[in-house]
Parts: sequence; C-alpha cells; structure tokens
Amino acid sequence: MADPLDDTAAYDRLFAALRELGTSPGATVRADTALKAARRSLNILMFSLLKAGEESADKLDGVKVQD
Repeated sequence: MADPLDDTAAYDRLFAALRELGTSPGATVRADTALKAARRSLNILMFSLLKAGEESADKLDGVKVQD
C-alpha cells in the first residue's frame, strides 16, 4: 500500500497531471471535450486544495462528493 500524500504532494501530483495533458487540442470533438474537461477539473481541484489549506478546512469547495 502506498504512503498517504500530504497537501503539498497531492497538489504536486495534480499539477504534474495538468502539465502532462499539455495545451494541445484534441484531434476529434470527443478528445477535445475530454481534454478541456480534464484541464478544468484539475484546475478546480488544485485551487480547492490550496484554498482549503489556507482556511484550515477539511472540505474542498467545488467538490460535490467528499468521503
């Protein structure tokens, strides 16, 4: 089992995923839609994680399902 990630490590992995996606558009409408949604979702998660850390909150704003 992998070790739990702290906020900084989680943010770094989200950012790495976003960077890996790059900025190229998809060659099809489906691919382009998926890439745009993934980039937007990663940005929201990164911002929410930073905001929650600043506010010392356990819940991430903008994330509907949180276990």
